[in-house]
Amino acid sequence: MVFFSSLKNLFSRKDKKTLNTSNLRNIAKKKALTCSDSQQNSKNSTAVNSPVNSVTNNSCSGYNFQFKDGRRYHADSDVAYILPNDDDEADRVHQQHWILQYALKSNFQAPLSDALEKGITVLDSGCGPATWTFEMGEAWPNSTFHGIDASCVFPENIKPANVEFVISNIAKEIPYPDNTFDYIHQRLLLLGLTNDDWENALKELFRVLKPGGYIELAEPDLQDLENMGPILRKLQYTMSDMLKSRNMPNKVACELESRLIKAGFVNQKLKITPLKLNHTDKAGTLLWDDYRQAYLNVRPVMAMIVPEWEDPEVYEQYVTACGLEAEKNKSNVNWYSCYAQKPTQ
Repeated sequence: MVFFSSLKNLFSRKDKKTLNTSNLRNIAKKKALTCSDSQQNSKNSTAVNSPVNSVTNNSCSGYNFQFKDGRRYHADSDVAYILPNDDDEADRVHQQHWILQYALKSNFQAPLSDALEKGITVLDSGCGPATWTFEMGEAWPNSTFHGIDASCVFPENIKPANVEFVISNIAKEIPYPDNTFDYIHQRLLLLGLTNDDWENALKELFRVLKPGGYIELAEPDLQDLENMGPILRKLQYTMSDMLKSRNMPNKVACELESRLIKAGFVNQKLKITPLKLNHTDKAGTLLWDDYRQAYLNVRPVMAMIVPEWEDPEVYEQYVTACGLEAEKNKSNVNWYSCYAQKPTQ
């Protein structure tokens, strides 16, 4: 995870981070060992070095996971998330955070700087390995941050004093009382929620947000990129078809505003930012690296739509060709960010 320090140098960042990526990696490994020890005490568990395709009951964190082709995935049938949840994927998400922060010039869009400085209660919905949660917690020490995710992929023991985590599926239940949070942040769940999940999650998020509080959702449009060529178009529309086959919204980024209105939120504001894909500057190159790795991670489900992509080498060559085309055409990914408020009455 050395890319954290290299990215920070690249972008000339001057933040006050006290937890570097080595810390995060070591924490994750220690937690994995703790879980393994707990599993060895359970007669129904499977060892971590079990066969390539297996299912393990992770009793120490309350969810199931499975191994497929050497990668670890969630195994809970109620969770639609299709990406792995192992260390390699966590590394990608950490790097993705820094790229987005540089490209978007901020960790959030809602007008909350003064409130965060004074001290508010924040929920990071679908926090993953919690890069955003940790950085926000350190940047705004007077506020309290709660991360929630269906997978226990965040550091639980070593963290800022104002950061807490809970494991739960946001599409089923958010285990907090009504009107708990002043601000809710959620991004990049387009590969993790079905249409029903989005509706249920927004109902829960509406419930736990305080009247007058802000919610902010952010997603990329992975179907229609700017300046797409035919090679990249096939990749993007295969992703779209794959999502639709799983009852997952293929253009949820473009629906954020309407979904928030339907859920009862008001005063919505939408911002669309084109993100360079493999062109113009280092940020564009780094975004492509992230993009490429994410697509390689979803090859198994993409191959269900395009059978020749069952061959990893064929698929990787195709994704590489997409990168070259994006560079030539100066393709952009449109990033949608929408914030709104819960009515005061």
